[in-house]
Amino acid sequence: MRLSKFFPRLYVFVFFALMLGCSTNDTDNFYNGALTTAISSDLFGYWEVYEIEYNGQIEDVPVKFTDCGRDFFEYRETGIYQEFLFLDSDCKTNMNQFQWELKNGVITLKNNVVGTKDFVITKLENGEIHFKTRMDVDEDGKLEDVTLFAINTYPRDFSFMDQTFKPEVVATEEGLVRFNWEPYSGSNTFQKYEVYRSAGENCSRTNAELVATITDVNETTFADLTPPVSGKLCYFLKVYTDLGLLGETYLKTIPTYLIPVEPVKMNEPMVLNNTIELSWAASETPYFSHYEVLVANHEPGIGDGYQDISVAIINDRNTTSWIDENPPYLENPYYYIRAYNIFGNYTDYSNEVTLYWQVPFKRPEILPLQQILSYAVDPTEPVVYLFGKESGDAYSDYPIFRFNYDSQQTEAISSINPGLLSGFPIKTIVSPYGKEVVVPQGAELYFYDATTLQFKYAVDPEGPSSMEDLNYDTVRDVWVLSDNDNMFTLERNNASLKLVDIAPHFAQHQGSAGYEFIILKNGQYLLGHPNETTSLVFDLDANGNFTGSQSVNIQFRSFYTNERLLYSSTGDVLLDTQGQQLFSSVTFQNAGAFARPNVPSGISVDGSTIFGTDNEYDWGINNLSPHKKEAILFNRNTSALTTIETIGYPHILFENFRGEVIGISSGFKKEDLYQNINNTSDFFMEKVLVP
Repeated sequence: MRLSKFFPRLYVFVFFALMLGCSTNDTDNFYNGALTTAISSDLFGYWEVYEIEYNGQIEDVPVKFTDCGRDFFEYRETGIYQEFLFLDSDCKTNMNQFQWELKNGVITLKNNVVGTKDFVITKLENGEIHFKTRMDVDEDGKLEDVTLFAINTYPRDFSFMDQTFKPEVVATEEGLVRFNWEPYSGSNTFQKYEVYRSAGENCSRTNAELVATITDVNETTFADLTPPVSGKLCYFLKVYTDLGLLGETYLKTIPTYLIPVEPVKMNEPMVLNNTIELSWAASETPYFSHYEVLVANHEPGIGDGYQDISVAIINDRNTTSWIDENPPYLENPYYYIRAYNIFGNYTDYSNEVTLYWQVPFKRPEILPLQQILSYAVDPTEPVVYLFGKESGDAYSDYPIFRFNYDSQQTEAISSINPGLLSGFPIKTIVSPYGKEVVVPQGAELYFYDATTLQFKYAVDPEGPSSMEDLNYDTVRDVWVLSDNDNMFTLERNNASLKLVDIAPHFAQHQGSAGYEFIILKNGQYLLGHPNETTSLVFDLDANGNFTGSQSVNIQFRSFYTNERLLYSSTGDVLLDTQGQQLFSSVTFQNAGAFARPNVPSGISVDGSTIFGTDNEYDWGINNLSPHKKEAILFNRNTSALTTIETIGYPHILFENFRGEVIGISSGFKKEDLYQNINNTSDFFMEKVLVP
């Protein structure tokens, strides 16, 4: 049998013989004749198999690709064994790597995939090695002893270097593009290495530029200190000898978004009066571009309503401090420091150094509520009464605050805090008993002195078993209530409310809260519910007795959202903020529509101007959402639309007793007044500077 007929198969197996070799558990004669005097240093270097012997027959091992030479393998001093198998005529190689050791003339190769296999050295002298292995030569399922003859050589091809030219992992993790490779060890005279770089989505050899020339054969590292700004960088290596170009590697591509930025340590901020001083360690990132200082309403992570606001860009690496002279409208804001590289990358989180701090700071004008459940505007003073959850932890109380938006001061806090059983928004009512703040609490009404917010008494009205809405009729001197089924008029005597009259409203009982009414200038009561497409108008006599009702095509909106049915008694107009429609409060006929503001929230006292924003309620809250800090005013008489820049994001806009437009705003984007992030407040009141 001639070995040549098996060479196509044997050729592949020569360098994968590890998978077919013998283990030390064999008890036959495979290990006989081992050259026990062989030493490891005699194995160092490159080898190629030129002959193979089986059953006394010796054949040459052919060269599969003429331009490449034979496959070869390498023993390294570090205990690494590598074998290189040429794949095609372009001399592309496949490399396999193992651990090796020599003991008593037996070479043991191992890795985690194929385990441990042995090769028996029978001769090792003058740059030649003979060693036995085992393979199934005749495909009968049995392993036969085969002897391979190899000589110490230098690879005649360059491709094996392509396996070692690659980015240095440690350097890349530190944000630096650095390559290394194995030094040239051929028999020719080395001249130089050349490193080429290309950039861009279409980076290739053809548009590459020479970025380094190295004439020391042992200098096998290149760090690119000045790469271009690009989404992708490509590199390759050329090696020259006295015979000219030996070869060049394939393009090695680095997506620049993977190049990290070393985090910089942020020191604890200092609060100085109404400013916040920040400082940090200088960045050591190789491709430094700039620092960015951000104010955020959250610590690292992702969450509903989380936002980061850029407040400073610093281009000097050595400038490591900054003072925020205009701190955000946010209680206890978070400050972040980011160092960027030229590729736009930055470190967003680190468990090694501190990148952010929460600063114990609060502007005096920030309202003391993390959630505003309802509010009432004082008709004669620069005051708004606010009911909601106090800022602080998750178990904060729900007080009522009297807030003066001229002085930006809280003037009073409720002496007894109501609970959450508030069936309708708090009311500010002026009656013969003075100015009072009234809050429903189940079947009772809590009355507070409006100036001091001292609790006066709880009143259980006669008639209704629950309460949906409340108001005071100044013309008839009666109090008006609604529940799920009826309207009530009542006469007050300090802490008692006695029934005057009762009238049923809608036939269909709405299980959810939401019945609301408006006392019109002409003395009629307009009542509706968000689930009812029409409303009811009640007529009464001078004593508060109901005399009849009629249905009108006007729909109330839910007071649990910012969309309401608003009323201007001076202008005799009703504003449907959800439908962006106007109605006469005399004839109840449609009085027109408007396109902007998209989200109206108020109407002027005379009914001529509509206030609002274009910030839609259903927009997602994030850094990129299109919310704007602006108020939009639409004049019905002139059709003029005025856009005014505001300090914050307005949620509610109203005209006060002096004709000023006042906003309840948030420093950060929010869906509504109920949204809370981290139990802190960013609500405040601002005057809109109407031209």
